[in-house]
Amino acid sequence: MLMNENLFRKLIPLIVLLLVCGSLNGQLSLTDDTIRINDVNITPKQISSDQPGYKFFEIDKTILKDYSLYSLTDLLNGSTPLYIKHYGSGGTATSSFRGTSAGHTLVNWNGININDPMLGQSDFSLIPSGMLDNVMVCFGGASMDLGNGGIGGVINLENEPSWESNTTAELTSAVGSFGRYNGLLKVNTGNDNLQSVTKAYVAYSKNNYPYIDEYAVPEPTIAIREHNQVVQKNFMQEIYYRKSKNILSARFWYQTTQRNLPGSLLYGYSGEKQNDNAFRTIINYDFFKGKNKYFLTAAWMRSDMNYLSTAYSLESKNKVNTMVFKSGLAKSLGEYTRLKVIFNEEMNMVESNNYLENKKRSNASLTLSAERKKGKRLATAILFRETLDNNRFLIPDFSAGIEYRILPDEEQFIKLNASRNSKIVSLNDLYWNPGGNPDLKNEYALSYELGYTFKKRISSASNTGFEIGWFKNYIRDLIQWQSHPEFSWWIAQNIGRVNTSGLESSVYYQYSEGKLEIQINADYSYTNAVSLDPETNGNQLIYVPKNQANGVFRFGYSNFYSIWRTDYVDNVFTSQDNAVQLDGYMLNDFLSGIKLNFSGLLIDLSLRIENLFNVRYQTIEYYPQPGRSFLFSLSLRNNTDK
Repeated sequence: MLMNENLFRKLIPLIVLLLVCGSLNGQLSLTDDTIRINDVNITPKQISSDQPGYKFFEIDKTILKDYSLYSLTDLLNGSTPLYIKHYGSGGTATSSFRGTSAGHTLVNWNGININDPMLGQSDFSLIPSGMLDNVMVCFGGASMDLGNGGIGGVINLENEPSWESNTTAELTSAVGSFGRYNGLLKVNTGNDNLQSVTKAYVAYSKNNYPYIDEYAVPEPTIAIREHNQVVQKNFMQEIYYRKSKNILSARFWYQTTQRNLPGSLLYGYSGEKQNDNAFRTIINYDFFKGKNKYFLTAAWMRSDMNYLSTAYSLESKNKVNTMVFKSGLAKSLGEYTRLKVIFNEEMNMVESNNYLENKKRSNASLTLSAERKKGKRLATAILFRETLDNNRFLIPDFSAGIEYRILPDEEQFIKLNASRNSKIVSLNDLYWNPGGNPDLKNEYALSYELGYTFKKRISSASNTGFEIGWFKNYIRDLIQWQSHPEFSWWIAQNIGRVNTSGLESSVYYQYSEGKLEIQINADYSYTNAVSLDPETNGNQLIYVPKNQANGVFRFGYSNFYSIWRTDYVDNVFTSQDNAVQLDGYMLNDFLSGIKLNFSGLLIDLSLRIENLFNVRYQTIEYYPQPGRSFLFSLSLRNNTDK
């Protein structure tokens, strides 16, 4: 630990020095929209990231549309290198960023943290992808610009207006295997100054898929997954008003989900049901004074979660109200340096029959960051955050990054960053009865990252790119629930120490000319996540695959399109001594469709085949996943193009 802190002390002065006198001139964009003109030299683009030196991944809008009838679980599984652990179709789903736990993933909605303060995490299965306009994944230290606690990273969900002076309506419906029905409606209307966006989503699935019960006695048998129904409804209303460059926005999101929980193959069905209801509202005002940009945000969120198990006579009722106020400014210091100041205050109020009494918690934070971009080659960033948690100041968090263009006229960059990030203890860890521990300390991590990116336009019709990176996390004061010699129940304790490290790489190729479009993407990640506890020293953490890879091939010609996706996940251990494991698996999905235009009506017909080769697999032990399935979808949209 002393060595890590000494390394930080050496890195910070270097980055501060570069921040003051560094140079940078150009911008690296994730999309290449340059217009090619003969005999004109195109200068290198500037670095576009607000935080030079960090890793970001924005999900392509085309991919987002492909998954509009699916949950965030499926979107992240199908488009990112993240490992998603879920209890089957419609069941609870969480992520693992770089070997960290679900509680180390921060989920933001338009800049506001929507993680459940009781659990300290989000259930991705409750979030339909069709309600979102952008999804940005920020890895490691890149998360700190959006909040604290995202030791693994941040998933930022965004909604934005189109500012078009017309009215568009789009209806997408689908029917599929295992009693699945989905529908999504989007209506956009307005002009250059006022916009209204309305979205409604409904989904129903029996999830009565066949599986092989490998634990049946005397021999494995084919069975049907029962008591697995899911009903989900979502409604979102967005209103935007613009005057000059100032924008006032209001967003309202209501969602409700009823689920039957089938139980594990080991214990069977116990009459489990869970109902989740949430209402979120955000009001935001972005405005300018001179060259300075300001924002004010107020949010109120309410969630109800009721769980019932008739077999065990258990009933859990939980209500959470969260209020957030957030404000900030971005100020230019000369031509090349920008300073940002962000203040965030959050209040959580919980009513739960699992606590001895109702609980309130407030925390506030002040974040200062600066970025320096001057010249053609170099950019730097530094960030400091002080947090006040229930009237107690925490040790300040910080991050620093450098981004350097290797050759003056080439899109090749070296990235380096380091950070200290804290995670505030979840309310369940503090107050759950029995087992909660009010004396817990916050978890924290020291993280380092080194990466290289390359982009090259091969011709006017094609371009390619490559990225590779190394990361290292030292996570300390990790909270774990373990048995205690003085009690008959488990209690939460700060007993964990975890080191995670690994490599991440991605490559892409794009070709577009005339009616033909081809795109190839591939990702690979290696994650070594080991426990340093005496009893499990050196063992890989449970449910963290060492190797993971995926590839996507997209083909389009005229009105026809096809997509083939392959996803490989290595075996994962399910016991801390690494004696028991789940086998790895490789899944293949195929999608094909056609787009038609009839007198101003755009029609999109598609057929998706999931798990094409009917692979048997589990992501959580004793919870079988579905085999091959089909989904037929029809999308209708009025054509406003003139």
